[in-house]
Amino acid sequence: APVNRRVLGLLRPRHLIGIAKAGLTDLGVRRSQATSSLGTDTIICMVNELRPLRVNAIELLRQPGTERPVDAAIPAEPLGVVHERLDGDIGVALVLASMNDGIVVKGSVRAPWSSACRRCLKDVAGVAVVGVDELYQIELTDEDAYPIENGQLDLTAMVRELALIELDAEQVCAEDCAGLCPACGIDLNTTSCECDTTVTDHRWSALDGLVLDDS
Repeated sequence: APVNRRVLGLLRPRHLIGIAKAGLTDLGVRRSQATSSLGTDTIICMVNELRPLRVNAIELLRQPGTERPVDAAIPAEPLGVVHERLDGDIGVALVLASMNDGIVVKGSVRAPWSSACRRCLKDVAGVAVVGVDELYQIELTDEDAYPIENGQLDLTAMVRELALIELDAEQVCAEDCAGLCPACGIDLNTTSCECDTTVTDHRWSALDGLVLDDS
């Protein structure tokens, strides 16, 4: 399901640290800062890798109803996706459709991941898929719309945010994973134990020996 952009906005400062360290501002080239650490050739390569995510919006808006597909695999580094669970390129399968009031972007963003099951700690891997249904506008009449700036529709920020949202989700090896015994630590998916795992509130322990007189 599409993710509310109000939630996405809260993640930007924390997840853009990797971009700041690379000397990039919103993944644009600031040569005076970036060239010294990464080299001109590296910066140009990173920008070129993002080219599929930058679309000439003016051409699309000239004819409402026009569609343009965007299918690409984008490396994590130029995209600014820094996450310990990421295990490959970010896949983008989108269709851009021009409307009278902007450009609607629909499709999906896919992020391969590898992690440990949060219940039993077994190694697991998969592909996180998030649906996309977003609006881009030159004049923002919709509070949730992304801006079209300088005649260009830039999908970079949206793809980055959606990928990070999905990678942050805790993963399990199976929906019915029994996890580890909190007392002895054995894997309850493969064996059982006699441990007492009853959860008690020790704040009431002083009342354990209390005998009530019902007479």
